[in-house]
Amino acid sequence: MRRSNLLIVLLLLPAMLAWTPVRGGVDLAHDHDAADHVRLTPAVQAEFGIRVAAAGPAMIEQTVSLPGEVRPDADRLVHITPRYDGIVTEVRAELGDRVAAGQVMAVVENDATLAPYSLQAGLAGTVIAKHLVRGEAVGRGEAVYVVADLSRVWVDLSVFQRDLARVAPGQAVRLFLDHDLAGPEATIAYMTPVVDPETRTATARVVLDNAGGRWRPGMFLTGEVVVERRLAAVAVPVGAVQTVHGGPAVFVAEDDAFHARPVRVGSNDAAHVEIVAGLAAGELVAVAGAFVLKAELEKAAFDDGHNH
Repeated sequence: MRRSNLLIVLLLLPAMLAWTPVRGGVDLAHDHDAADHVRLTPAVQAEFGIRVAAAGPAMIEQTVSLPGEVRPDADRLVHITPRYDGIVTEVRAELGDRVAAGQVMAVVENDATLAPYSLQAGLAGTVIAKHLVRGEAVGRGEAVYVVADLSRVWVDLSVFQRDLARVAPGQAVRLFLDHDLAGPEATIAYMTPVVDPETRTATARVVLDNAGGRWRPGMFLTGEVVVERRLAAVAVPVGAVQTVHGGPAVFVAEDDAFHARPVRVGSNDAAHVEIVAGLAAGELVAVAGAFVLKAELEKAAFDDGHNH
């Protein structure tokens, strides 16, 4: 190479190295001696839904999901039984009826004396089972009606053996019906001390107010039990953490660019990820649309590989 041409190359080299490609409002800058970064105009950020917020404290929860079923409160349930063998002569209460305490539900003729006697409701509630018809013979001690006060119900959650050491009375529970949150947090009131020999599960019981009649015995649901809840000093939304160069990273907003900064993560839940190193509270990061920034970095890396 002639000396004059070499001099021209040396003079142009700094400008060539400082040049970065611009495509559609996206300025991609790559400095292999520093963190990769991307520049986007405000219009492009809005178009792709990129949103920035400060990293900071957040409550991190560890949960266990358990299958459950709504049951009548056994302390508010009575079985109505005949005192003597006899024949049913009158039926005054049907399945689903609401009855008052002491209300006559049926009349039975005593086989021995042929005298009629009445079957009365032991408490105010709803008839949830009925096993008699007029003219039928009934026996002493046979449960012909079941009446339950459904203003309060139980939710029995099945606790598998692997979770027994983590689930305990007093823990918060969120109840879901068909994947939808079904109400405010409840609390485990009781846990059976033994494991059912057939299902190999214990029962964690939640007591619910049911004055509105929303909870019907027999309903299946899922209980999300909060087994641990602690405050992380620095956390970001789950979507803010992306895998960049094989490791976790967040996109920190600095000046007019987003820098992909490697971080070390701790525990996480469905909403947040704890950051234990690499990011300080108060720093601004992309909390929405971070995957777009990652995609732009990958495009740029691909272009650089083809341009070498």
